[in-house]
Amino acid sequence: MNVIIDESHNYEETEVIIKCSKIDEEIKKLVSILKAPEEKIMGVLNGVTHLIDPQDIFYFESVDKKTFIYTETQVLETHLRLYELEEKLGKQDFFRASKSTIINISRIKKLSPRFNGRLDVLLENDEKLVVSRQYVPVLKEILGL
Repeated sequence: MNVIIDESHNYEETEVIIKCSKIDEEIKKLVSILKAPEEKIMGVLNGVTHLIDPQDIFYFESVDKKTFIYTETQVLETHLRLYELEEKLGKQDFFRASKSTIINISRIKKLSPRFNGRLDVLLENDEKLVVSRQYVPVLKEILGL
């Protein structure tokens, strides 16, 4: 893929032109990312509401009917349920790793197979998570493995 950026003060608005031989899944994903508004996720920490960029989120976890957002330095609570987060972030680099976890694929540092069909995931912050057997094929498809 060739990317060309032409910057000039003469342009009033940003225009993106995609030239391709055919529209495949990669092109469709690129278009949906470009069209998607920059969604922020609201999280609460010590009674204060924070707006968090999805790219700063490592993963979401549901524990005792509460949903938590894990960033590099903070753990916040959100009112959203995991299925709502899946819908909201479906076009971005997030995937369901288990019944209680959604992981940001772009924050994965290493994958290691387990003997029972699961995968261990090491994130950039050196936190380890597990992808359950049910969701391993989904991750492999996303990563093209």
